[in-house]
Amino acid sequence: METFLNTAFSFPTVVFSIFLCVAIIYWLISLFGMGDIEADGDIDANGDFSGLMVTLGLQGVPLPLVLTLLFLTGWLASYFTDLIFGTLIPSGMLHWLYGAAVILAALILGLLATSMLVRPLRPLFRRAFLQPLQKRIVGTPCVVISSTVTEVSGRGEAILDGAHLVLQIRSHSPLSHREGAVIIEHIPDENAWWVVPESEFYSGDSAG
Repeated sequence: METFLNTAFSFPTVVFSIFLCVAIIYWLISLFGMGDIEADGDIDANGDFSGLMVTLGLQGVPLPLVLTLLFLTGWLASYFTDLIFGTLIPSGMLHWLYGAAVILAALILGLLATSMLVRPLRPLFRRAFLQPLQKRIVGTPCVVISSTVTEVSGRGEAILDGAHLVLQIRSHSPLSHREGAVIIEHIPDENAWWVVPESEFYSGDSAG
C-alpha cells in the first residue's frame, strides 16, 4: 500500500492522479443529483475542438466520459511506468525530464486507448448525439408526389435514416410529379421545406 501511495502521489503520476480525482468527484456529484451530465452533441462540427475530437476518434460520447477514460488510462500508463523505472532515475533535473517524458508518453498512450474504448460505447449515446431533424434533413434528396410544387404548395417524400417521410415542400422553380429535388432549408412558420431541382443543386446554383 505504501508503494502504491508513494508512486500515485509522486511526480509524474501525481499529475494524472489529480485529474482522475477531479473526474471522480465530478461523477460523484452527478450521481447524487447535484450536477447535470449532458451528452452534448451540439458542438459546431466545423469548430477546431470538434474537428480535433473527430481526428482523435473521440467523438460520439459525452466529453466528461472521454476525459475520465483519458485520465484513467493515462494514470495507469504513468503509474506502471514509474513503478518499474522510477527508482532507476536519480533525483534532480534528470528526474524532472524523465517525469515530463512519462507524462507525454502516458498522454499519447491514453489517447490511443481512449479512442479504442469509446468505439463500443458510441451506440449507447447515438440518440443523444443525433442532430435535430431540421439539421439532418438539409441536403436530403426527395421526390415530388404532388402534381406540382410551387412557392405556396406541394408535397414530397424522402428517406432519412431508413424512415419514409412525407413533407410539405416549396420551390422557387416549378417542379412536376416524380421530379427529383434536394431539401435546402426549413420554413418554420409553415412546417415546410424549401427545395431545389436536383440538377440545380448539383450544379451549385442553389441560392434560391
